[in-house]
Amino acid sequence: MTADAARVALSAWASIVGDDPVITAMPNVTNPVWRIEVCDQPALVLKQLPEYPAGVEPVVEYRVLSHLQGSGVSVALPIVTDTGQIVASIGDLAWSLLPHLPHQTENHELGPDAGETTFLIGAAIGHLSQALADYPYGVASFVDDPVKVLDEALPQLPDEVIRLARPYAGRLVEVCGGLPIQLTHGDCNDGNVLINSKGRVSFIDIDHLPVGPRVRDLAYYLTSRLRRHLGSPQTAMLTTCALITAVPSYVAGYRRVQQLSEQEIAAIVPLMLVAEIGGAHWSLYGWEPNLANYRRSKASIEWLIARLDELTVSIQARQ
Repeated sequence: MTADAARVALSAWASIVGDDPVITAMPNVTNPVWRIEVCDQPALVLKQLPEYPAGVEPVVEYRVLSHLQGSGVSVALPIVTDTGQIVASIGDLAWSLLPHLPHQTENHELGPDAGETTFLIGAAIGHLSQALADYPYGVASFVDDPVKVLDEALPQLPDEVIRLARPYAGRLVEVCGGLPIQLTHGDCNDGNVLINSKGRVSFIDIDHLPVGPRVRDLAYYLTSRLRRHLGSPQTAMLTTCALITAVPSYVAGYRRVQQLSEQEIAAIVPLMLVAEIGGAHWSLYGWEPNLANYRRSKASIEWLIARLDELTVSIQARQ
């Protein structure tokens, strides 16, 4: 997707961006994303929209985001077009213009201020969870059932992962089944949770919105953070000590806002493992198979299995 296509899409917001905005491609996972700069205005983000899950069209997402913003959760609410539309449709593509939410790129979750940062992020995810639970209207999205993910994903993975995880499958099903469910973010990974230099935590890409275990978003975030640590030569050697110390702090922050039952606390690490099994499956069979991502997921699965009980005890001891 070229800058020319982005410029054509921006014509839907001509009254805001004018005739000659500065357009810079941003890193993205699947859909093109552009940073838009206009003189004397805060930066904006132009995003080519993905194919939404059934039941989560742009208007549904907009309503949920409006509710979250009204509840004090920091989100990027789409800017309506000059004709009053939530998105701009150009040919077969749909585009959204959003405020740019500042994000510090340095990793502060393993450094000297790690405890404060991890607690803040945990509390923010708890606040998001609470606000989603209070959303007053129905969302006809999919059900995020960790037991189903495990049943469907594990048998299709390479034997090296099946041999690792199969002895724990029964335990994972028992612990992860029957958890309280509600509306969730659904893709609460560390790329979609932003923290600025003042410690304000924001959320982006809230376009999945499944119903599932309320603690799933927290576990999913922790899984993505673990995978990033293990994949970095600078942090891999620190991961064991740092993560076992940090994870209880995330959970404590979450619980400052949203109380968890003993069942949910005991399920956090198993949910991390289920999420990583699902991640390994997606890396091999998703939209764009990626062997490097599969290897990172496999490393996370090995790490979690080796410390399943130790990490769970560490969480329970902090509560």
